[in-house]
Amino acid sequence: MERLRKWLADGLVDTVIVAGVDLQGRLYGKRCAAEPFLRDMADGVHTCDCNFGWDVERILIPGLAFTGWHTGYGDMTAVPDWSTTRLYPWFEKTALVICDTKSHDGGFVPIAPRSMLRRQLDKAAGMGFTVKAASELEFFLFHETPESSRAKDYRNLATISGYIGDYCIFRSSMDEPLIGEIRRQLAAAGVEVECSKAEWGHGQHEVNLVYTDALEMADRHVVFKQGVREMAAMKGYQATFMAKWHTEHSSNGAHIHMSLWRDGKPAFHDPKGERGMSQTMRHFLGGMMALARDFQLLYAPTINSYKRYGDLTFAPTTITWGGDNRTVAFRSCGHGSSMRLENRIPGADVNAHAAYAAMIASGLYGVENAIEPIGPFVEANGYAVTDAPRLHHNLIEAADAFSSSAVARALLGNDVVDHYAAIARWEIGEFMRNVTDWERRRYFELI
Repeated sequence: MERLRKWLADGLVDTVIVAGVDLQGRLYGKRCAAEPFLRDMADGVHTCDCNFGWDVERILIPGLAFTGWHTGYGDMTAVPDWSTTRLYPWFEKTALVICDTKSHDGGFVPIAPRSMLRRQLDKAAGMGFTVKAASELEFFLFHETPESSRAKDYRNLATISGYIGDYCIFRSSMDEPLIGEIRRQLAAAGVEVECSKAEWGHGQHEVNLVYTDALEMADRHVVFKQGVREMAAMKGYQATFMAKWHTEHSSNGAHIHMSLWRDGKPAFHDPKGERGMSQTMRHFLGGMMALARDFQLLYAPTINSYKRYGDLTFAPTTITWGGDNRTVAFRSCGHGSSMRLENRIPGADVNAHAAYAAMIASGLYGVENAIEPIGPFVEANGYAVTDAPRLHHNLIEAADAFSSSAVARALLGNDVVDHYAAIARWEIGEFMRNVTDWERRRYFELI
């Protein structure tokens, strides 16, 4: 709070974005004038609980226990976490503070993504661990605006390049006026970028964020996506983090790196262990692998998420593990203090806080139960491993697995499982009742 007071006194800030994280991993909340916010609302800002009761288009979902017409759509409170206070420099004189979502009695709302992650971090702390993480995110850029894309009904959209640009410095140089500005503005907002590169898809880029504590990284993940979308729009472009925006184009991943630390020292490295892995690391990996299908809904939360998975696409299709191998679901990366695990299952449409919570919950479950990794260390083509458990093919399978998982309920709570499964089933219902372009092209004339 004192940092914000100083910025106000120095004339650097007159507006504060007071925001929580919604079920889709987006910021929700209010823009407040800085002076009255600090004077009158520093204990929290009221927001309608419909923020946890609607879908990605903000259409209210019936039948939820948490909120609805039966509850009167009351308030919940966005309570500032002052450690997250940062400048929001792509808007003039603006700061952002990320909030925890609390109920009228002051308790954390269990289904709030930040609450879910805090619960797992508390469990890790109780076991003597701290958790560090980093996200690497992919997105596409278009010579479009939100208005032009809607006017085209999202057909025939123009990407900012028309060829494969993976690792191409010329391509990234052409896009540097925008991407460089994004990197610099994010750094000024406390979201440190390690590097960026042109990616495989036409107009696609990848940005790697610098490793830090898990809650802070999940927050940075959200700010990064929000910032990219806003800055692109302000420059006359449009960005999408949709997992698979087009049948003929590559997909957007969100590879999540994670490690445990104890007493300030890495808990994943053991120079005497197989491949330098400690037992803690092996069991954390084993837990993530064992529960990957149970928790896949939190890694792949939309209908579109499952269009990303396919053999020979660099997105996993089976629950496999390896080292320097982009064909597996989980990778053992780094050496010494940088030893970490990479989860390649999530797409860029993932809710970071929910996915981090799922990874920590399942990993700690593996540590508690000494679960070994599933299957052999894959050194060749992971897609050729025929006896590995397969990831779910669609949201229906993932929602059913999550809802019926006794372990997920024990680790995350019944309220979390029931609410997120209900959100997924609403999404499934909306998809099933809508006629798609593919159906018209396939059946309109020929059936």
